Amino acid sequence: MKLRLRSALRNLLHKREIEKDLDAEVRAFVDMVADEKIAAGLPQPEAQRRAVVECGGIEPVKQSARDGRSGVALENVWQDLRLGIRHLRRNPIFAVAAILMLGIGIGANTAIFTFVNSVLLRPLPYPDSNRLTTILSELGNSSRAPASLFELYQMRQRSRQFDQIAGIWVTNRALPGKGDAEQGKAGVVTSNFLQLFCTHPMLGRFFGPEDDLENAPSTLILSHELWVRKFGADPRIIGKSVPLGRGSPVVIGVLPQNFRLIFADDASVPPNVDYFQSLPVGPWEPNGPGFLHLVGRLRSGGSLPAAQAELTSIARQINEIGARIKVANYHLVAYSLQDDDVREVRRTLYLLFGAVAFVLLIGCANVANLLLVRARQRLHETTIRAALGASTARLMQQILTETLVTVFLGGALALLLGWAALQAIVAVEPSSFANLGQVSLDLRVLAFTFAIALLTSAIVALAPISTVRRLKLAEDLKSSGRSTTRRQSKASTVLVATEVALAFVLLIGTGLLLRTFANILRVDPGFRAKNVFTLRVGVPDRDTLREVQRALTAIPGVQSVSTVSHLPLDDGGNWYDYYWKEGAPADQQNTVMADMRSVLPGYFDTIGAQLIQGRDFTETDDAAHQHVAVIDEILARQLWPGELALGKRINVSDSPKGPYQFERDSPVVVGIVRHVQCHTLTATVRPQIYLPYPLAPRPSMSMVIRAGAPVPGLAASVRKQIAGLNRNVPITHLQPLSAVVERARAESRFVSVLAALLSIVALQLALGGIYGVLSYSVVLRTAEIGIRMAVGAQRTQIMRLVFAEGLLPVALGIVVGAILSAVSMPLLDHLLFEIKPGSLEVYLLSIVSILLLSGISMLIPALRAIRIDPLTALACE
Repeated sequence: MKLRLRSALRNLLHKREIEKDLDAEVRAFVDMVADEKIAAGLPQPEAQRRAVVECGGIEPVKQSARDGRSGVALENVWQDLRLGIRHLRRNPIFAVAAILMLGIGIGANTAIFTFVNSVLLRPLPYPDSNRLTTILSELGNSSRAPASLFELYQMRQRSRQFDQIAGIWVTNRALPGKGDAEQGKAGVVTSNFLQLFCTHPMLGRFFGPEDDLENAPSTLILSHELWVRKFGADPRIIGKSVPLGRGSPVVIGVLPQNFRLIFADDASVPPNVDYFQSLPVGPWEPNGPGFLHLVGRLRSGGSLPAAQAELTSIARQINEIGARIKVANYHLVAYSLQDDDVREVRRTLYLLFGAVAFVLLIGCANVANLLLVRARQRLHETTIRAALGASTARLMQQILTETLVTVFLGGALALLLGWAALQAIVAVEPSSFANLGQVSLDLRVLAFTFAIALLTSAIVALAPISTVRRLKLAEDLKSSGRSTTRRQSKASTVLVATEVALAFVLLIGTGLLLRTFANILRVDPGFRAKNVFTLRVGVPDRDTLREVQRALTAIPGVQSVSTVSHLPLDDGGNWYDYYWKEGAPADQQNTVMADMRSVLPGYFDTIGAQLIQGRDFTETDDAAHQHVAVIDEILARQLWPGELALGKRINVSDSPKGPYQFERDSPVVVGIVRHVQCHTLTATVRPQIYLPYPLAPRPSMSMVIRAGAPVPGLAASVRKQIAGLNRNVPITHLQPLSAVVERARAESRFVSVLAALLSIVALQLALGGIYGVLSYSVVLRTAEIGIRMAVGAQRTQIMRLVFAEGLLPVALGIVVGAILSAVSMPLLDHLLFEIKPGSLEVYLLSIVSILLLSGISMLIPALRAIRIDPLTALACE
């Protein structure tokens, strides 16, 4: 082994000396054979010729000797690398075009794979994350519902597949600490919740069973950000009481700096929660409200199917408990926490990944065409090398190595472009992506880029390698020097048709997504967002809320002010519960749910919702008078089809005794409003029931302010008015209502813009391929075109000739692309709104666009063809 290594190093480091010795040795042997033939009586020239023939030729013998040397493979690779770099330097236009196309294709794949890796492949950053599950309730007409404390207690008592089941509810509350009142996110959790998501706190301890005792002191755990901002990163905060509302809980812990919660977007659990408070769990309130988002940890060795089977049985047992009202269609469902987190974006990411793969394939086809052209230009050189003894494998190795050089230079550019694209995507990503964790390049992404570069090299090298495998030495040596040789390349036609087909699929998908976004822009959300501003306030009672309302109404330019518990299209959580019309039989109760909202009088006018029948709430609509409600037209049609809903009673849950002290009530319907899109612009999730604030008070409400026109400095005026009124009223999320609507459109805009950019790139690459093939064809057919013009062909006929040649692969690509689109477009169905995957309008527009742009790309080669001078063309031939 050492001798072979030493020999290989000597062959590499002393190549000139070894080559000189080899040449001398071979020639000496040939001379020796020639001398023998001269001695036999042959003339010297003939003897020399026969000696060379008998030996197999000087160069082939030398090559055979080289092939047997140690380190020859490495030497060949080094030669091919140098040759590849030299060719790129001699052909800078080819080098820039190929590297740029590959850089764009590989870079786009790198950027999207970074998302796929970070969101779908990388485990959640929690201990035993593979054992964490989310547990959701299905009840009535609702799925993915939260659970009540009673239900959580029963699950804990009966489960053997989970070693922990915990719950969280996030709400808006005042922040602890001194200074100006602020509002933030408070996580109300069971005492075992944080341990499932964090190994240990940075300071102090987690909640424990002692914090659930009846007379235990109130405690809280701070986020790292709040600890730094409000308490100056004081490590002595542990064990101290801090002011919070009307109490002074004790700080028992501070979470690590990088701690964040990653839940599904509809769980209403944001990634960053300011502080946590514990919540005891017990068998009380069998019919209490469901508000906890549950997380279970499978026991060691447990499986999700076994846990699901157990939860199905537990749900049946809970629903049979006598103290609890039986719920229709009550089920418990468990999903892997990571799978549930990404369920909304998984298909979107895979579709984007498929789109960038198409872009890469188009780039590969383009580069393969360029390499094919270059291989034809070098056919004479390749043929001579083969005639001198180079084997087919050696020639193929050279082409593959040269291709690797080009592709890996493109891969280096791809990393830069991919990183830049990643930063741009992260800067504009919608909330459904933003909540999923840190997106970053890592070793897996680098390995993916390397693997893609290798695969790309193999794909694009196939075209030039095909010219080597089909070498015919005698024919090629005779014809390779003639410029009039025309070889109609089926390979080029297939490559261009492939580019057009893939670009057509991307164009169809982009057209569908852009139409979807345009449809979403035209959606009427059920309210008028123009000149409406919103903010969240923490209020202890109705009187304070009224004072805030009057203070804001006094701002110049403000027309009206009201409030709602849950702003439409906002991320501030949700409140929904069962409803039924008065007198409904037991089997029709607890079967369907509606979104519940608490409002002040004037809310519908302020937000611009249309009151269809009846009246708005008044100041006398409180707990001391007749209880009333306003419903939307969907619920009115469901409960009283063909009847007048006004004056009818509906059974709902309200809390006139205080926030979250729910009880069943039967208010009278006094008004019907048009349905408001509360969750999404594209789907009607549930009907809506509005209650006056005194019947359903909340500690945190959203103020809605309508101005007659844009009011300069409105935010500062709002803060000043509230601060002058009561500095202990925390406010947050002061923003135009139009910004909330725009966030609801963000995901559609994000996917549409990204798809449009990919389609533009794909079209440019495909059109570049058409232009390149036709330009090369015109060069090859210069003599033919000259002859045609010499015998009387008109310029229009020459242009038709060129256009006909270009339209063949375009037409073929459109046909294949239409078939691929028909098969693949249904995959976009979950992203589309008010448009079908097979929209004829989009298909026709895409066909016209492809034909028009292709015609433009054919125009330059066609004009070049009609400018050919017949005499010059024939003289060159």
